[in-house]
Amino acid sequence: MAEFVQLNVEEMLPELEQMERVGLFTKHETRKILKKRKHHEYKLRRRTKVKEDYLQYIQYEVNVLSLVKKRRERTGYNFKKFEIDVAIVQRIHKLFRMACSRFQDDVKLWLSHIEFSKQRKEKATISRLYTRMLQVHSRKPDLWILAAKWEFEDHGNTDNARSLLQRGLRFNPEAKHLWLEYYRLELLNADKLRKRREILGLENEDENEETESDVQDAVLAGQVAQIVYKKALEAFPGDVEFCLSFLPVCKLFDFTQDMTEDVYNELKTHYGDSPFTWNAVARQCLEEKLLSTNKEGRVEERIALEKKACQVYENAVAHLNNEVMWTAYLLFCIERIPLNPGNRSLTDSRIARALEIFERAEEEKYVSEEMYLEWIAVLVNTSQITRAIEVANLARSTKYPASVQLWMVSLQLAIRSDAPEKELFKIMNKALNSVHKKDALPIYQLMIDWAIAAKSEKINDLFKAGMSKRSCVGCPIKEVYVEWLGLTRSIKKVREEYNRLSKVKPVSVNFFNKFIMLERCQDQTDVVRLRQIYEDAISEYGNNNPDLWLDYIKLELTEGDAMNSGKIHWRAMKQLDGRLTEEFVSRHTILQTGHQD
Repeated sequence: MAEFVQLNVEEMLPELEQMERVGLFTKHETRKILKKRKHHEYKLRRRTKVKEDYLQYIQYEVNVLSLVKKRRERTGYNFKKFEIDVAIVQRIHKLFRMACSRFQDDVKLWLSHIEFSKQRKEKATISRLYTRMLQVHSRKPDLWILAAKWEFEDHGNTDNARSLLQRGLRFNPEAKHLWLEYYRLELLNADKLRKRREILGLENEDENEETESDVQDAVLAGQVAQIVYKKALEAFPGDVEFCLSFLPVCKLFDFTQDMTEDVYNELKTHYGDSPFTWNAVARQCLEEKLLSTNKEGRVEERIALEKKACQVYENAVAHLNNEVMWTAYLLFCIERIPLNPGNRSLTDSRIARALEIFERAEEEKYVSEEMYLEWIAVLVNTSQITRAIEVANLARSTKYPASVQLWMVSLQLAIRSDAPEKELFKIMNKALNSVHKKDALPIYQLMIDWAIAAKSEKINDLFKAGMSKRSCVGCPIKEVYVEWLGLTRSIKKVREEYNRLSKVKPVSVNFFNKFIMLERCQDQTDVVRLRQIYEDAISEYGNNNPDLWLDYIKLELTEGDAMNSGKIHWRAMKQLDGRLTEEFVSRHTILQTGHQD
């Protein structure tokens, strides 16, 4: 092992001699660099290879390279770059290659090497790295897209980008976003060629003069992208959502109107019975260009387009009477409400239309839970609280009796309408009996917030009931209870409650942390009590929480007995699980050096 390290060290000597000779580093500094490199070389020769060893060595060399650059700027010496700078860069590349070869499954390692090459603007190296990475990770479509994007946008090589995406599709035939990226690439290429043609003025050439080949004309017209689109649909027959996903890409370019129409025609022809098709066709109405030059005229035209879209939706719900279609119609109506806020009459008409559609959808029993919530929100915003309560009750009694969100809305509406306390608790109890026990936390939190704000005498009963539930509900309620105690009760009462609650399991880490915070807020810190809280917390979470141990050590170092910190450290090393021990040692070292957060 030593002979290989010595060989590598000897190869570094000419580089270090040049650094010293040209005055970039002193003799003492070059010796330190050599010593550090030798240390890293030995770590790389260990029987068990560790990725972190390679990364630390690479980072050190990157830092040396950065320091060389700064020294050159300071001294103004820009010669001997091949002997110094290039040698360091080549060493970094070599280390990356070694690491990537040994840890091939680590995509981040490959991408780090590529990023370093990008910073150096080594385009040929980047292309080779992408090729090698894709040989290993051929089943990861995102990497093919990343490589193709670089080839097209940064390297300016459309053929390579196209080839990469085609190969990516052979390896990943089920990757829909690869087809979309391929489609986008062809449109971008056509757009680039069209702009180049405009700059060169080729559009003004004589028509008889053959300035573009037939193939180029096809590319300029987007026909290559259209072929990609057709092949993509053949690969995923019957997938209407995939067909629709081409529309946003199409609309990014100003020369794809015909292609956009082809997509809509495809939808109407082959997917006419899909709610997604009807929704897309209806929204297409809003994309028509407005002709009026004045603001009032534009608003009128926009209203006309909305009515046209609504007519399509009316035909849709008549043809496809289902929840998906009604939901699409309702979403359209809701989205239009906040537009044009300055025109009150237009807003009112949109609200009226939305509420009418909600009523009709309810008659057909096709209102989803999300749409019920939207319906209630519209009613609340228009101050129709009584009707909002009726809708919430209707939703819960018919389709969604176990919906936490609907029960929450019912409680919020009751609070807003100043319902009596007895009524609120009645709704809460019905909600708790209806929803799943693990989902009850938001209901308790809402009622506790109300009880605190209203200074209800039943606040203690609420806390007691919440804390008695399973851990997913009880633990967060205990934490809120601690905060409330700190704001409303004396420290003596807080300590009594801690002694009681700490024995009622389960308790969370935050439960202990909040009591620690309350003790620290006192005029005089009671170290004995803080020790007891830390001991209780460690007995519960000492196996998997280094923060507790570190905070305990800080307490002894700053306010307690520094001699105890060593004992706590020894206990932590024995009790913490696996990798957490390393994290604890690292952070404890930082703490000892005085650099703690």
